[in-house]
Amino acid sequence: MHITLDEEQWQLPDETSVMEILAAISNKAQAQHRIVTSLTIGGKAISDRDLAPAFLNQPGTHLGAVQALSKSLRCIITEAKDAVESFAGQLRSDGQSLLLPLRSGTGQVGTIDAWLGRLADYTEMLEAGASHGVAGLSPATLLPWIHELLTARSSADPVRVADLLEYELLPRLSGPPPAA
Repeated sequence: MHITLDEEQWQLPDETSVMEILAAISNKAQAQHRIVTSLTIGGKAISDRDLAPAFLNQPGTHLGAVQALSKSLRCIITEAKDAVESFAGQLRSDGQSLLLPLRSGTGQVGTIDAWLGRLADYTEMLEAGASHGVAGLSPATLLPWIHELLTARSSADPVRVADLLEYELLPRLSGPPPAA
């Protein structure tokens, strides 16, 4: 059975199970600090839905050549940077829509909870980027202000929450400016 991972090629016995083939590919990719991003067996693209026990346990005898492509996690995160920045723009826009209700007294501080959950997702994305050295992805400038916002939220101070959102957090979200 012929196996290719990026530019590396090797042979495995034809009776090797698909599961063992995938493990060998995964181990080689991991040894190179890479993640398998696409897989074809016998010219057919394989997805996670194909990885059922019946398929995984069969020998590779009649399946054809196996080809896998991989990327470094840093490369994957760098490619995702545009999506992260777009998410930041959406967070900024949604955060702006929270300001008027908070300042007018029609909105309670609890109305920001769903937004805070999305902000937590965003900071996790930034952390992943920063930990892999991707420039422009770091939550460091946000963290002190998130703490202040949570303090204001727990004090049920809607005006302080609005001020922290408008003047401290929203301007620090990376990404394209919100549409006017």
